[in-house]
Amino acid sequence: MVVNERDRLKLAHRLQELLGEEATTLMELLPYGGIAGLATKNDLVLLKAEIHTDMSELRSDLRSEMAELRSDLRVEIAELRSEMYRALNSQTLKFITVMTALNGLMFAGLKWG
Repeated sequence: MVVNERDRLKLAHRLQELLGEEATTLMELLPYGGIAGLATKNDLVLLKAEIHTDMSELRSDLRSEMAELRSDLRVEIAELRSEMYRALNSQTLKFITVMTALNGLMFAGLKWG
């Protein structure tokens, strides 16, 4: 049975006649959509199982994404390490070349100077 607003109003007036002010409290506690809008224990058990399944899926997805990110990060770090090694080798070679040239100029200046 679907309860509409007119039925609720009739009930409220009748309860007001019988109970007085307590009728307002009782009417506030009754659901507007009727009893069909209330959750049962079985509904809650089903909802709990659904939430548990969703959380398990999310946990699994998060773990796989974290593993993928970890793998990507390792690759990026390895590439950075390789790039820094090449840059440091290049810089060292340039530094040695410049120092050798300066030493040659210094000895030439001392010999002819």
